[in-house]
Amino acid sequence: MIRELRRKFILVSMCSMVIVVSGIVLMIQVFGYMKMSGQADRMLQRLAMNRGQYTPVLDVQEDPFEISYFTVEFDDNGNPRGVEDANITLIQKDKVKKYAVEVWGKDRKRGFYKSYRYLKQEESSAVIFLDCTREWEFFLSSLRAGIFVSGVGISLVFILVLVFSKKVFRPVMESYEKQKKFITDASHELKTPLTIIDTNIEVLELMEGENEWTASIRKQIRRLAHMTQQMVTLTRIEEENVEKQMEMLLLSKVMSETAESFIRVAEMGGKELYVYVEPEVYGRGNESMLSQLVSLLLDNALKYSEPESRICFAFHKKGRRAELVISNDTSVVLTGNQDILFERFYRTDVSRSSETGGSGIGLSIARAIVESHKGCIHANCTDGKTIVFTAMWER
Repeated sequence: MIRELRRKFILVSMCSMVIVVSGIVLMIQVFGYMKMSGQADRMLQRLAMNRGQYTPVLDVQEDPFEISYFTVEFDDNGNPRGVEDANITLIQKDKVKKYAVEVWGKDRKRGFYKSYRYLKQEESSAVIFLDCTREWEFFLSSLRAGIFVSGVGISLVFILVLVFSKKVFRPVMESYEKQKKFITDASHELKTPLTIIDTNIEVLELMEGENEWTASIRKQIRRLAHMTQQMVTLTRIEEENVEKQMEMLLLSKVMSETAESFIRVAEMGGKELYVYVEPEVYGRGNESMLSQLVSLLLDNALKYSEPESRICFAFHKKGRRAELVISNDTSVVLTGNQDILFERFYRTDVSRSSETGGSGIGLSIARAIVESHKGCIHANCTDGKTIVFTAMWER
């Protein structure tokens, strides 16, 4: 559990880091692009105002030999009729006309075409191109540098988070281990006084006879012993490496054998249990735990279903996963998601749970079993009458 929490912490931290760094790099590049476009547009505007001729601005240091541009004029039919390319030498005249024709057909008045910034003058039927090759190369080199530096930085942060997260979670892990050890030790320690109390009750019943008080005490002893055993089971599932105990199973057989053993129990309680299991479903798993999962869910359905109601059990494969669905009519839950039922010691109706012998741990054990098989389990009630438990795990 702590390892999973640590992995999620690292994942969230790195995702946040990637988002922030990517956002910073993106903003820098956007500002750089806007600056490059703005400078090019201002130069194009000056050229347009001077009919495609460069005129230097006073008090502004500019080298006219570094400014490369050309102008293409069009006739009424949209064909290029004149090319002014005296200020550019690195492009052939046929390419100049080709670029101009393609740009003239665009809806945008200004923009980039390859490494050229262009400005369309519809009133004079001309297109002015400004060579921005050097600026584009600088922009792309800064983009590559930003991506490289960001990648190195994110990698270094990942290493630091990986190292320091272990130290950060160490106290939490130690506390969690102490908690599990306390539960296990306390459960074992409770067995002795419970046995003694049970023995004393037997002696009292032999001497005084059985009465309602001794029967009530014996009932509470059984309930406490069952709860203690469930706590030990839950702790053991969380402590042990279930992955090492898994093997290839015929899941259909495990599900059907366990579920069908509850049919007679349901009939004795005046209820109907319908079982459907898809045949020949294989998958990896722990047989005893999966059998316990079915028993816990069906026992819960039998305890909290309405009298003379129907309980449906269905198991089938769903892609690469196995799906178990159990539904029953009940009146102790509200409409909507009911995943809170899997919390330890949570009970929707304390008085009714006391009557049925519920401890509030059974569904927690069911969730721990499903999660140990790399799956998830949910409870949902859509109509306020029928609650549906759905468990899915990898086969």
